[in-house]
Order: sequence, then structure tokens, then C-alpha cells
Amino acid sequence: MISNFIKKNFFTLLLVPYAVGTIGILLPLTRALFLGLTPVMLILSFVLVVVEEGKWTRFNVFALLFIFAGGFFVEFIGVNYGYLFGDYQYGTTLGPKWKGVPLTIAMNWAMLCIASRSLVNLVTQHKALSAFLAAAVVTAYDYLLEPVAIKFSWWWWDGGIIPMLNYICWFGFSFIFQLCFRKVPDTAGRGFWMIFVHAIFYWILLLM
Repeated sequence: MISNFIKKNFFTLLLVPYAVGTIGILLPLTRALFLGLTPVMLILSFVLVVVEEGKWTRFNVFALLFIFAGGFFVEFIGVNYGYLFGDYQYGTTLGPKWKGVPLTIAMNWAMLCIASRSLVNLVTQHKALSAFLAAAVVTAYDYLLEPVAIKFSWWWWDGGIIPMLNYICWFGFSFIFQLCFRKVPDTAGRGFWMIFVHAIFYWILLLM
């Protein structure tokens, strides 16, 4: 089965594409090609994390769909009205958009919620505390991501300034979304490694 293959080869499927992608972006000749593959990498990240965390109950599948829809909704409000996060717009690099929001962004919200909860589950499974800590992890992730996203025109802010409201909303909505989970299905899963790989990837891109 595909799920067994992914679980068995999780680290290979995680590390090899990002290693190749990093080299491809660092090389001027192939940079545009590999930047264009950003949506593919986001989809790959989502699939790897969801499958690795395994054994999804009906409740958690519903929670995942709610987070996907909720992530899209808050981004829709932010992009089109500026009431959440601040005044910003998405570029074309992240793939197809609907109402100004790339569909991969909603997927990214769901992936981050799962991966951060997987990491926090190593420390505690208390629902409120784990939701708080996971939200903090997601917000720290966004803090690292923002300058990289601006550098490569994944999105941009009005006036070029990232407002504090952005991080407040990231924490607040992440916390709410985390409360949707009773717990990530498989607390022994390795989905949290996605956060570390992404962090290294963004750090390298930032130093370019």
C-alpha cells in the first residue's frame, strides 16, 4: 500500500526532495524552475505528514477538514478585507488561487497544525497546554518564513512591513485550530520533522 511505502521511506521522501530543491534554487540556471515547484513541495509535505501520523479517526478527519476550511476562510478575510493579519497579497508562485488565496495555503495550515501537535505531543498531551505550545511553534515557524516569502514574492505586505497583528492572528487561529484535535492520531509519528526540515530550508534561502 502507498501509506506503508510512505511510512517506511518517510525520511527519504522528506529529505531528498528538499535537498534537491535547495540545490536547484541556489543555482541561478535552475532557480526559476525549482521555485515554480513550490506548490508541489507543499502538497508533498502535507501528504507525508498526514500519512505518517496515520490512523485517522472520523473525528480527527473532520477536524482536519475544518482546519483546511478555516485556514482558507481567515486567509480570504485577510487578503480581501485586511481585517486579519494585515494588508497583504499572494503572488503566483504558490499555485492556483481562489478569491486571492492559494489553495496550498489552506493545506499548509492543516499540515502545520498536525506537525506542530506531533512535536508538542512528545512533551505533553494535555489538551489546552498542547494547543498553546503548538500554536507557539506555528507562530515561530511563520516568523522564520515571512522574510523568505517576501524575498521570493510568495506574498508581500502593504508598505513592506510585517505587522504584529500577523503574528497575533497566527497564534490565535493556530490555538483555535489545535483545540479541534483530541490529539494527533499517532503520537509516535515523525510528522514533526517536517517543521525542522522546512526551517533549515528557509534559513538557507534567507542566506542566499
